[in-house]
Amino acid sequence: MDEVEALILMNPLDCGSCSNCCQSSPGIYILEELDDDPSLYEGYLDYKDGQPILKTKANGDCIFLDRENGCTAYDIRPNPCRSYDCRRDYMKWVAEPRAERRALLKRGFLKKHVQQEGRKRLKSILSDGLTALPSD
Repeated sequence: MDEVEALILMNPLDCGSCSNCCQSSPGIYILEELDDDPSLYEGYLDYKDGQPILKTKANGDCIFLDRENGCTAYDIRPNPCRSYDCRRDYMKWVAEPRAERRALLKRGFLKKHVQQEGRKRLKSILSDGLTALPSD
């Protein structure tokens, strides 16, 4: 394990009022192979390539996101929501060549505001020796 990963593990992510990652196109996948139960989301599912996903609102927000109060299904949120860490996502993102990152952004696979939040949160836990993060 490298030093950055160790720092992330020692500093669990506290999302607080941030909901940047709660906007996902086409939606957040329900992963039965990781013990997500689609029946918990009856009436709130769409399907993409046969996989259940949470519906999204017209603006791209998860169907369960309330901008004032956060996740309205927090206690039953699916695995991708429970396990997502924008800091790790940022580290994967900056490891890609710039041209690939731009292509991923253009195709909607990456959200710049989520990556910027990951960078900000990662930077806040890094020690002086590790603060030189690659630029976006």
